[in-house]
Amino acid sequence: MRNPIPRPALVALFCFLQVPPALAEPTDHKVCVRVLLKDTLEAAPTAAAASPTTDRPTTTADPSGQAIAQVTPPGERPVPRPALPPVSVEAAPFLPRGQNPVSYLERLLEHFVTHERGFAAVEEGCQDELIVELYPLREGWTAFSRYTGTGREERVDQLYAAELSAYAERAVLAVLHDLPIAGTINRENVLRADSRRSTQQIRGTSHWVLGLGTQLRTGVFETAQDDGSADNELRLFSPMTLSLGYRGKYEAWGIEAGGQLGLGTSKTANRKNPLGGHTDFGGSLDCSLHLLRYLNPRGLSSWYTGAGSTFALLWFNTLGAQDADGYYYESDSRNTLFAGGLDLDLLVGYEFMRASRVHFMLQGELHLPAYIVQTSNVDASLQSWFPGLGLKLGMVF
Repeated sequence: MRNPIPRPALVALFCFLQVPPALAEPTDHKVCVRVLLKDTLEAAPTAAAASPTTDRPTTTADPSGQAIAQVTPPGERPVPRPALPPVSVEAAPFLPRGQNPVSYLERLLEHFVTHERGFAAVEEGCQDELIVELYPLREGWTAFSRYTGTGREERVDQLYAAELSAYAERAVLAVLHDLPIAGTINRENVLRADSRRSTQQIRGTSHWVLGLGTQLRTGVFETAQDDGSADNELRLFSPMTLSLGYRGKYEAWGIEAGGQLGLGTSKTANRKNPLGGHTDFGGSLDCSLHLLRYLNPRGLSSWYTGAGSTFALLWFNTLGAQDADGYYYESDSRNTLFAGGLDLDLLVGYEFMRASRVHFMLQGELHLPAYIVQTSNVDASLQSWFPGLGLKLGMVF
């Protein structure tokens, strides 16, 4: 008969096989919590108030019993720390009896720190600090929370006494885990500050713009030939322009909206094209919207660039065909064709004398149509892309 294994050895073997050696659990990160009320009553007294002009001697007794006068240096006198200001009537109903917002908020923060996994709130021997500063307002406080472990700081513009618990929970989550406080919101810890935003808009300057200029526009159109007929050729037109609009300036940015009238400056006589079909540019009526970017917003003069679009209505004049006796077939001597569409615009300009009430601008424009001019009548048929360059001198007032 074999000798049985001792019972203690069996127990030890079972524990070794069933339960592996446990890893040592990491210790919680120790955090000290401090809440500071930044009030004028906390300011240290002035030097004149802390130390009189004449030092008052204090008397002590030597071993023989004789009094000896001593003078305490002003710098060594202890300055009494003023008491915390009384709790406001508005805050009193939302705080435990006998408590002030500093001690109550500090205890709430310690509670949420301790309940956060991996952290523990302690009074001494801490590894990092969570500091909350309260700046009193007429109602409530502005609260700044900062954690030295992550270097994160968050702010709530107006915190009310009824929101101390919700704020403590969100501030702890935000600074311990390096998150924005807006990202810690849930249905149970919403603050009034989440719905109130102090939004201030930039008030720009408004100007009227009056401009005069010219354009170069090109396209393939029917052109009178030496034999009196018309054939498609690449043509260059140079209409003059008159514009009126609004320009708003907002620091480095601007917006421009306006209208422009373009008038053709050349016409071909009917006798040069008795067979008809010759086409001239009559003019255009434009409505534009542009976004501007100033390169030197505060300078007395500044270059700027811009982009936008123009809705253009174009019209063209075509010559009618004549018979051998000089009479026109089925049409008058001149007829009008209309076309239009949307142009994409690129701008570059220069504003000068900007400190005066009335200043000036010189602007170059590139117009790239997003359409093809396509129209016809009994005399002519138009089908051409019609881009253009513009130059404008304007007055801004």
